[in-house]
Amino acid sequence: MELKSTSLDGCFEVKLRSFEDHRGSLTKVFHQPTFADLNLPLSFPEEYFSISQKGVVRGLHFQVPPSSHAKSVTCISGSIFDVAVDLRKNSPTFGKHYTTVIDSRQPKLLFIPEGFAHGFMALEDHTIFLNRSTSVYDPECDAGIKWDSCGIIWPDIPPIVSEKDQNMPLLSMFNSPF
Repeated sequence: MELKSTSLDGCFEVKLRSFEDHRGSLTKVFHQPTFADLNLPLSFPEEYFSISQKGVVRGLHFQVPPSSHAKSVTCISGSIFDVAVDLRKNSPTFGKHYTTVIDSRQPKLLFIPEGFAHGFMALEDHTIFLNRSTSVYDPECDAGIKWDSCGIIWPDIPPIVSEKDQNMPLLSMFNSPF
């Protein structure tokens, strides 16, 4: 695994190693000694995946304190346009975003620290997104900002957005607790 810095402090891309042979491939998405060497969290008490059709936008989500969390995300089938937004009010990159394409055929993950919103758009039908979080889901701390309120240039695909995500507050109206 190789760590690559992004334009947002504390947010990293991690290039994953895949092993291929005549049977297919194997990709390791977590290895505790490597994460320790890279100074990334070692405990992810919650993990889930979602399956999305092309154009589905999920996000921009986060949890507020006391249940805020870091995330390690990847795409295990298909591809996504992935987004992290810095919500740390004392950060020089507050309100700025980082985008990357995560393609299951060229495996990598994005590590998103506490104090960031996260979201993605599925670029293909039947895309499978995998999320690991450093805290468990807490409905009392569940929060988000509207997906199109941060100046992100999303792919030119008609977006499919849930009612909940469509009704999130604008970034300009969000009072950050981070």
